[in-house]
Amino acid sequence: MFDTYPHSSSALAALRAFVEQQSDGLLNAAELLGGPDGLRLAQSAIDGLARPYPPTERALEACSELLDLLMLKHVHDASRGEAERFAVIDPAWPVVEEICLLADSLQDVLEAYLNEAGQQSAQVAA
Repeated sequence: MFDTYPHSSSALAALRAFVEQQSDGLLNAAELLGGPDGLRLAQSAIDGLARPYPPTERALEACSELLDLLMLKHVHDASRGEAERFAVIDPAWPVVEEICLLADSLQDVLEAYLNEAGQQSAQVAA
C-alpha cells in the first residue's frame, strides 16, 4: 500500500510507516474529535502518503490539519465542530491517552520529515 519512491528519505519512510501502522487509530480518533469532516481529513492524509511519490503540498496540509485536530488546537473555537465534540469526551476515557500518544507520535514523524525535506530543498537551491 505504501510504496516508496526511489528518492524517498528515511524520514518519509518513517512517516509513511507510522501512518500505515496507525491508520485505524488515526481514523477513529479523527472521527471522534472531528466527526465526518475529521474522518475525511484523516483519510485524505493517509491516502496522500500512500502514493508512490513524495507527498504533495495538499497531502502535507492534510497531515498538518490532522495533527491540529489530534492536538485539540481548535477546541476553544465554538464555531468549529471540534468544540462541541470535545465537550462530550470524558478525560478519564482510555481513548484519550491513546489519542495523546497518536498525536505526539504523528507530530514527531511529521516534523522529522518536514525538517529533512526543508534541508534537502535548501541544498537543491544552493
